[in-house]
Amino acid sequence: MFVRFGKPAVLAGALALVGGVAVATPLVDREPGLWEITFSRESPMAAMMKEMQAALAQMPEAQRKQMEEMMQQSGASLAHPDVIRECVTPEMAKGEFQPPMDDPDMQCSDMKWKGGASEGTFSLVCTHEDGKWAIKGRVWDATARHYKSEMTMTGTVSGEPMNMTIGHEANWVSADCQGVAPRH
Repeated sequence: MFVRFGKPAVLAGALALVGGVAVATPLVDREPGLWEITFSRESPMAAMMKEMQAALAQMPEAQRKQMEEMMQQSGASLAHPDVIRECVTPEMAKGEFQPPMDDPDMQCSDMKWKGGASEGTFSLVCTHEDGKWAIKGRVWDATARHYKSEMTMTGTVSGEPMNMTIGHEANWVSADCQGVAPRH
């Protein structure tokens, strides 16, 4: 959904990281299928979606419709800017967490995990020619169909300091992904 590196891409990368944290070994395997990830209303992700909503309102109808369809396939909806839907394949549900990033030039360290099957903490470092940040967080209340997570990112983007915290709660919806494409 986001191609360029910068604050929107950092936020998209953060979303991918937060959504992927729940499959980190040794957390309990998630149930495959459609998941809804609800971000705290103060989240930078919700703010970014509201900005996108305003930008789309200024587009011609055909272009706006095309953008809305692309967003829907990736699990985003302007009607619910604090909710992202994610399709978890059986392989993703059982696999070890690898942060999926939209920018192929971004490099992330292996995630360090401390904890057990239902809660724990994690950390990793991501770099790009335009910035570097440390990511720390925790996951708790994790079951095969539910978890909560909070993540803090600190570092720089385009030479500017960046510090953001993203909290969310995720719930399994159904075995059918309902048209939401899995991330690769």
